[in-house]
Amino acid sequence: PQQRILLEVGWTALEHAGLPPTGLAGSDTGVFVGVSTTDYGDRLLEDLPTVEAWTGIGAATCALANRISYALDLRGPSVAVDTACSASLVAVHLACQSLLLGESSVALAGGVNLVLAPGQNVSLNAAGTLAPDGVSKSFDRDADGYGRGEGCGVLVLKRLDDAVRDGDRVLAVIIGSAVNQDGRTDGIMAPSGEAQQHVVRRACARAGITPDSVDYVEAHGTGT
Repeated sequence: PQQRILLEVGWTALEHAGLPPTGLAGSDTGVFVGVSTTDYGDRLLEDLPTVEAWTGIGAATCALANRISYALDLRGPSVAVDTACSASLVAVHLACQSLLLGESSVALAGGVNLVLAPGQNVSLNAAGTLAPDGVSKSFDRDADGYGRGEGCGVLVLKRLDDAVRDGDRVLAVIIGSAVNQDGRTDGIMAPSGEAQQHVVRRACARAGITPDSVDYVEAHGTGT
């Protein structure tokens, strides 16, 4: 189901960008997808009597990106990324890097999450990360965990000069991005304020701005 939804949303994103999806065949268009759960694929592979030749690729994480590249005959990088909650943001970062390096002329970047089995819910609840009422209360003093979400989003990215040259409708400009890891903290799922400040400074430096020169909202992504 995650592969199918990505195909649908990726197609819609290209149409929204004014790019005929079938017109990119043979191009170096890249696909970068963030994902952090594989509930349906895990269930397929555990049902041994029904496993067939196509089960493996139907359950594979890599196919979340590869299926789009295959269907549209895209020849650029095709990458599925799992960095937990930040997966779709990291996918956007990697897409930007691919565009800047000239690997891709167009990039599809996004993320998908579906909750199709109870295992992750049970584990996350035991770890104390889920809100008892199942509701995220972002930026609220009553925040007590998060509610897992389902959905899919895909962006169509180009270098700004290329978009202007091609007469594309530009909705937003990404002027800088950065990725890091929290390193050793009080627990492997616990954040580090120091490390997160560091990555914000790096992103601002790459954008040519200072952290105190802008207002920003800090949040993160897939499945939350």
